[in-house]
Amino acid sequence: MRIDVHAHYYPPELVRRMGELGRDMTRAVQVTCECPIHQRVDLLNSVGVDTQVLSMGVQQPYFEDRNKACLAARFANELYQDTVAHFGGRFAAFGCVPLPHVSAAVEEAAYCLDDLRMAGINLGCSVVGRALEEPEFEPLWAELNRRRAVVFLHPVALGGPLLDLPGLPMWLGSRFEDTIAAVRLVISGLTARFPDVKIIVPHLGGTIPFIWGRLADYSNRGLGESPQQGLKRFYYDTVNNTPAALRCAVEVLGPERIMLGTDFPYMKATSELAGYVNYVAESGLDPDVVSAILDRNALELLKL
Repeated sequence: MRIDVHAHYYPPELVRRMGELGRDMTRAVQVTCECPIHQRVDLLNSVGVDTQVLSMGVQQPYFEDRNKACLAARFANELYQDTVAHFGGRFAAFGCVPLPHVSAAVEEAAYCLDDLRMAGINLGCSVVGRALEEPEFEPLWAELNRRRAVVFLHPVALGGPLLDLPGLPMWLGSRFEDTIAAVRLVISGLTARFPDVKIIVPHLGGTIPFIWGRLADYSNRGLGESPQQGLKRFYYDTVNNTPAALRCAVEVLGPERIMLGTDFPYMKATSELAGYVNYVAESGLDPDVVSAILDRNALELLKL
């Protein structure tokens, strides 16, 4: 069963509701309108994808105002679940939670996983400028750990020094958000304390496979676990579209930890979707590794 674990969906009613709460989703309107959801099924058929997992991605319902955050999260989750139900298995969804409001986030996670039967929870790589491993968020991690839940990380276009040119926060900066969030979760000790949370890092791990040797520098700093050990327990999607990069990630992280992702519809044209799927098969990897990445790993993790 071929599952695309990394995709987004921002229909007009979601964009409108988020706008009422103060979130500008102009770009989201543009990318979603290029391929409405009813057309997406045909497109998935054409590239051999059986199920696509939807998530809010960069548009997390993170508001300092608790009421706004709760309203946004609940609206998005119920809209996504309606979509999942309507299309009878062609879509699944990762729920979102109203951070930084931890008690409300714990309640919403329970609603997503128990009532809506979602595949997991999507968390931003940071929460309104705060790191995911900060002590205030531990009750949420504890609950997700108790449930042995899947957590799909996603950058939030945080920006930073020298990322002031148009497009750089998302196009370039977000790969470092992936990297920094994952590494911090390990070296802070959070993933050692909550080992049953199953974390997916998007975009082929950002830069993780390519700085692997430098991560070993932390091994002798009294952390109890090296970043390399911790990061090998995470999962990663294939959003990169570069065969050499995929081969590197497979060698470093292990083929059983990598699964198909496309980041649909964030690409120049919907016609490019096939490339994000086909490059895995054309990467030169062993056929059994290709089969695991495309057809087995996500199914074993998500149990859809």
